Amino acid sequence: MLPKGKLTTVGLNESLSDALEKINKDDFLSLPVLEGNEFKGIVMKEAIYRNCLESGLPLEEYLNQAKVKDIYNNNYSLVSAGDRIEKASYLLKELRTPFLPVFDDNNFVGILTHFAIFKAFSEIFGIDKGTGIVVNMFDLPGQLARLTDVIRKEGINIMNIAVLDPKVLDLMQVVLRVDSDNADKLIDKIQSAGFKVGEINK
Repeated sequence: MLPKGKLTTVGLNESLSDALEKINKDDFLSLPVLEGNEFKGIVMKEAIYRNCLESGLPLEEYLNQAKVKDIYNNNYSLVSAGDRIEKASYLLKELRTPFLPVFDDNNFVGILTHFAIFKAFSEIFGIDKGTGIVVNMFDLPGQLARLTDVIRKEGINIMNIAVLDPKVLDLMQVVLRVDSDNADKLIDKIQSAGFKVGEINK
């Protein structure tokens, strides 16, 4: 999460000229709109230009006359500071919003961006740790337990595990990160147990 204190924000009564200057300064596509400490919505660069075209006014005249309150989007979804990352990821995808405001006990505390979600999932998958193993298996009861039991018997620690749907009928992909000095031996054990190893990242 990007905390509120580090955000570039705009106020409802700021001119669109000032808002666009803030947006362009750091190459943003949108900014949070605040009234005091209260989150009010989102102003988007695309909306500024679109509304200018619809107004029929010259750009500079429109930007100086119109206010953020005239075009900002106050129809937003939010997440709580304690929500799981999966919910935020789902909302960002489904709503196609540039960011989600984050609240803690009804207080606006920051925003969650697409980049933050990507970073979180990279940490979940442990991209920079251990050995990554992708195991393809049939989607049958007990298969995952059987796979993890093979790894347990080798005395190897599973650092991260995720189950993905490869969109192939009756199959699933298990993405593992294991802490092992001898990943090749583990892979042999996994394959000997009847599983198909699809990819290895050391």
